[in-house]
Amino acid sequence: MMDFGNYTYIIYILSVSASVALIFAAYLAWKRRVLRGLVRGAALEDMVHGSAGIARWKTVLVFSSIIVFTFTLLRPRWGDLSREVKNEGSDVLIALDVSNSMLARDIEPSRLQRARDAVRWIAGSLKGDRIGLILFAGDAFLQCPLTSDTGAFMMFLDAAGTDSMPVQGTDIGRALDEGIRVFKKKRLTSRIFVLITDGEDHQGAAVAAADRFRDLDVSVYTIGVGRDRGEFIPQGNADEDPGSYLRDSSDELIRTRKNPDLLKKLAAMTGGSYIDITNGLSGLSFILEIISDQQKNIYGSRIIREKQERYQVFAAILILLLSVELMLPERKRLLPERKVKKD
Repeated sequence: MMDFGNYTYIIYILSVSASVALIFAAYLAWKRRVLRGLVRGAALEDMVHGSAGIARWKTVLVFSSIIVFTFTLLRPRWGDLSREVKNEGSDVLIALDVSNSMLARDIEPSRLQRARDAVRWIAGSLKGDRIGLILFAGDAFLQCPLTSDTGAFMMFLDAAGTDSMPVQGTDIGRALDEGIRVFKKKRLTSRIFVLITDGEDHQGAAVAAADRFRDLDVSVYTIGVGRDRGEFIPQGNADEDPGSYLRDSSDELIRTRKNPDLLKKLAAMTGGSYIDITNGLSGLSFILEIISDQQKNIYGSRIIREKQERYQVFAAILILLLSVELMLPERKRLLPERKVKKD
């Protein structure tokens, strides 16, 4: 069964072809009108030495060429063609801190929003790579498996928030362990782990987990967000009610501070780097350079069946029709008159 590769442009292609046909028809009518104005009656054909039969054939060839040209532009396809497509790219796994401390507003509008913007920027800049998302606070889970579908990834990212985690607190070790589990399961060769957090770690298991990352030969790139001076953690609408900040068991306001030292240590242990996005996202371009420099991993292939392009057939017919039209003589060949020899 035949279909057309440029079917979505069929209206435009038909419009162009119809316009060309109308212009040519108008030219033929104008030509005939001009000639009739010059010479009337049977003398017309004798004057121009034309052939009515050849003229009709040339007209048919031109209109046929327009039709064939239309089919060529539409890219007709028929017959199945099977080929193997290999998917190549790096695998980028991002762990996003969604603990309550990420609600601090020492960055406008909040640390969490700045972190989400960073993830969105990375995901939107990838080309041919897969990306996955881990959410963590007091626990960690895989929110979005590794995928090349950026649209689906963005949907999971938009749904990420502090209410995504039933267990609050901050356990960076659990986030790293979840990343190890994903990478071990996939058995990939080109892998990057990105940790975005303010660096608070209440459990102290991050260093041991980073050691396991080093054994896995995966670099951890840590991204810090937040001010060193610290900030109180909002609870509800803190602008209207100062008492809506989080408090500890002694009813004291909880101040959260960024811990860049821990993040730098985790990155150094695994051969990664530390980037701070407190003042802007410009440093993230370094992450993209690392991803592009990574050895690309062929992580799968699939057999696809598609229609075979056949526009070449119509292009050849078009050339043939135009060649014949050009070779047909426009005028009759006049034979020279023989001179009568007088005795």
